[in-house]
Amino acid sequence: MTVEATTRRRFLGIAGAGAAASMAGCLQDDSPGSGNGEDWEPSESIRYIVPYDEGGGTDVYARGIVESLTDAMGQDIQVDNVPGGGGLNGFGELYGSDPDGHTISGSATPLEVPPQMLEDPGFDQRDLEGIANIGRSTWCLIVNEEYEGEVETFDDVREMHNSGEWETIGIQEPGSPQDIMTLLAKHGEGYAEEYDWQWEERVQYTGTGPITEAVTSGEVPCGIGTDAGTEPNVSSGGVYPICTFWSEGTEVYPDIPSVTDEGYPDMDFISGVTRGLYAPPDTPDGVIEELTGRVEEATEDERYQEWSEETGNPIFYEGPDEANAAIEDAFAEIEELGIIELIEEHS
Repeated sequence: MTVEATTRRRFLGIAGAGAAASMAGCLQDDSPGSGNGEDWEPSESIRYIVPYDEGGGTDVYARGIVESLTDAMGQDIQVDNVPGGGGLNGFGELYGSDPDGHTISGSATPLEVPPQMLEDPGFDQRDLEGIANIGRSTWCLIVNEEYEGEVETFDDVREMHNSGEWETIGIQEPGSPQDIMTLLAKHGEGYAEEYDWQWEERVQYTGTGPITEAVTSGEVPCGIGTDAGTEPNVSSGGVYPICTFWSEGTEVYPDIPSVTDEGYPDMDFISGVTRGLYAPPDTPDGVIEELTGRVEEATEDERYQEWSEETGNPIFYEGPDEANAAIEDAFAEIEELGIIELIEEHS
């Protein structure tokens, strides 16, 4: 699977997301989402869209909070994985849903931002209504257990690629943080000179879950995924973490270094992931207020706290303003740094 071939079909199916999004403006004034949402109560099960495959970090966080959130909502929560398009297929489903409080989506900001800047999906994720931020993840480099004892540092991984012993690395689609980080390390001004990471081919998958499975099976010798998404396979065996690209380290793997610990320039603008929750555009303020209050209640539930302690995945609560700002800030920073031009030139 070549990078070029994968790039040509990078957003297969995204037209469907755009078509769903085009329905967003077709709601009538008497729809369940009309009005100001005062005294709103969920009256049916909540659809919780995860815009990535099962087993990825966004999915892990959804399933980590779902029991507590079910009690807080007083309704069943149905987790629905809608992968593809760098997260935009799932966002398209959310965008076209009724703004009545019964459909929400997880996110992995800034993961979904560059794909929208690369190719117009027919909607703008900045129109989504923020509900809350509930956690944070970092991107980590994992290696197949066959190499344990031989490959122990980022320098070792780099040498395996630069010597030609390894050719491939598993990442997500064009515009993903892994795409950006590996491009910076080989081609980026101010980065390539220090990293000099001469990988030959990047095999692209739809999320951390498939990447981790590919590394576990030996389809690729190494890959980059979130700490949250790789942790189950690390715990069960098959892969092990080498380093994180987040300069402050990772609570999931507290014993591994960051690339900056090893003397490389930081990539913090793209190597952290905010775990947010969003509602469709035009969701009434009263509905958002109720949703965010119930999410806050769920984050304080001892079961969610215990899940965090067991897995190492950090959790917290931030409100709608912070969730909206996470997306806005990501667009501004990626545009300022000229990242899209780098992707278009080398992906």
